[in-house]
Amino acid sequence: MFRYYVALGISIVTEILGAISLKLSREFTQFSWTFLCIGVFLIMLYSLSYAMRVVPLSVAYGVWSGAGTVLTAAVDVTLFHQTFSIGELLGLALIVVGIVSLNWSGEAEEEIDYEALQVENKMNVKGL
Repeated sequence: MFRYYVALGISIVTEILGAISLKLSREFTQFSWTFLCIGVFLIMLYSLSYAMRVVPLSVAYGVWSGAGTVLTAAVDVTLFHQTFSIGELLGLALIVVGIVSLNWSGEAEEEIDYEALQVENKMNVKGL
């Protein structure tokens, strides 16, 4: 189960790197940033799809999109000197609360061995 959460973490980090390189590509006119953007987004998609093999969809997508949004905003502040209003900060705080609540609700799900279910489902599909 741990490796699927690592894959989810990789997808979050590559999403942030992709967003940064997308901004620096200047509408795909800077080719080195454009190729980096495409490459890290492909890694992000693969990592996210790998994580979703076991991590429930609502948890995986919620954590990926929420953490990506909050961390990208933090990078925007530090690298690009963006400022946020109180409303924007409150919105980011609500996203963090949502991520935490998704993870708490997913704790009961962890008792299920999703990897074993995946194997059983594959065996049933092949048997049809």
